[in-house]
Amino acid sequence: MIILGVDTSAVAAGAAIVKDGKLISETYINTGLTHSQTMLTLIDSALNMADMSIDDVDAFAVSSGPGSFTGIRIGVSAIKGLCFAKNKPCFAVSTLEALANSADIDGFVICPVMDARCMQVYTALFEKTDGEIRRLSEDAPKTLEELSEELLRIGKKVLLIGDGADISYRFLAEKGHDVRKFSEIFKFQHASGVAITAHRNYNRGEEAVSADNLVPSYLRLSQAERELKKSGDAKK
Repeated sequence: MIILGVDTSAVAAGAAIVKDGKLISETYINTGLTHSQTMLTLIDSALNMADMSIDDVDAFAVSSGPGSFTGIRIGVSAIKGLCFAKNKPCFAVSTLEALANSADIDGFVICPVMDARCMQVYTALFEKTDGEIRRLSEDAPKTLEELSEELLRIGKKVLLIGDGADISYRFLAEKGHDVRKFSEIFKFQHASGVAITAHRNYNRGEEAVSADNLVPSYLRLSQAERELKKSGDAKK
């Protein structure tokens, strides 16, 4: 199976081609340009480097969240459009699970962390068991204090990955956790993690969805929605 995966969930963006679980090509950009300006070019470049066309793709995959509200919408919208146009299925991939599959290392609790500001992160916990990445907790927004308490209950070595790794490392190290940071290369999300995760989930029996059923997973209200809700509550 050939899967084209994209990630626009944070400041970086990229596209990747995976064939039968093997990474064939990947494009990546972290210049601060709006993802809507670069997404289709990144996809075209990944296909060209793999000597493929869009018609060769069997399924699409996209990081559906958590992450930047605008970034997620751009990625999901682009993949929905391609799925509609080519009548192909797609996989909605957790950004955090994609990060965990990028680390894919034994002996640690893998802790993807995305900076959600104000000493909060989007996070989940994973562990490699019998050659497979196993989920220990669901995706959720947490304060660093809440994450520290959860890791204390588990009591194992922790491997941080993602754009929230630096701030999380400083906080958790001060709390006495046995914590490491994964390679600086994967400080930001990569589309290869999205495509590889989609392939692994497909092999586990997860079914792809149609473009109609592809939706973002924000995990919390946007800032504007929170302010609107606060304003409404104050008037009651």
